[in-house]
Amino acid sequence: MSLLRVGNRALEIRIAGSAPRCLRRFVARLAGTELPTVPTGQGMQVSGGHRTRLTVDVNRGEVLLELAAELAGDPATLEIGVLQAAARSLAVMGDGELALLHGSAVTADGGRSAIAVLDGGRGQGKTSLALGVAAHEGSLLVDEFTFTAFRCGQPCVVPMPTLPWHVRADMAPLLAPHATERLLYAVDLPAPTTAGHRPLPLSLIVIPDQGLAPGELRETPAPAARDLLRVAVTDHEAKLRDPTLDHVSIFSSADEVTISGSLPAFNFGEKALDALAAVPVIRVGVGKPDDLPTSVAAVMRRIRGDS
Repeated sequence: MSLLRVGNRALEIRIAGSAPRCLRRFVARLAGTELPTVPTGQGMQVSGGHRTRLTVDVNRGEVLLELAAELAGDPATLEIGVLQAAARSLAVMGDGELALLHGSAVTADGGRSAIAVLDGGRGQGKTSLALGVAAHEGSLLVDEFTFTAFRCGQPCVVPMPTLPWHVRADMAPLLAPHATERLLYAVDLPAPTTAGHRPLPLSLIVIPDQGLAPGELRETPAPAARDLLRVAVTDHEAKLRDPTLDHVSIFSSADEVTISGSLPAFNFGEKALDALAAVPVIRVGVGKPDDLPTSVAAVMRRIRGDS
């Protein structure tokens, strides 16, 4: 049993005896040493089953993840699958106070604000760029599952220091030379992670773009930024409902996922887009692994206000 915390919310993750044993260490690392002392109100049970399937009961705050025996042969895929199910289920069971964005985030301004590196629909370069920026300034906040609160309209990134970072094999020699696993934790990475869970106001959004030359920057005005950010806002919920959209998934079809109960009545996604588009948004060209320093340098110049 362990606890996945998102600000003042939490999901209790329970591993049944029938679940693959490799998941016990993984789930313990998700929450560090934090264990629940009182019921959290929301929980996810992970167990073995005849087939792999996910059931999310929004009204009751309960998640059941059943794993077929044949999945146990690939621990990395299992770990990614549990992480996806936990974070995405926590997001849809919320009451609209948090948006789950697809991307990474690091601190800026001496830890007073956050920079998010989000998916603009191309799905590449987010983690590498975030790690590169953190190596020059700030510390790591979260990878892949960027929960964001909106306080009086201001987007604020929720730090998730216990979540792992997924470094691509071709980027590992540049970012984490001693990496041997697909998911890396704070102790495995050269850049520090932030302490605490206080949400940080979002001061800049960076979108990696392979359509631009490495290091080329393009400022994106609010109307265009809103369209550009739609993928980052909707991607995780879309992949929860249809897991075939994921590059790595423990599911083979949308029929293996059931979401029951009432979702928030208002269209929170549109409100989130309005607030995010009010933050400065830039696209930066990314290319091959050797081009990463050029892209990072361009972002750093923008952060520091250099011409």
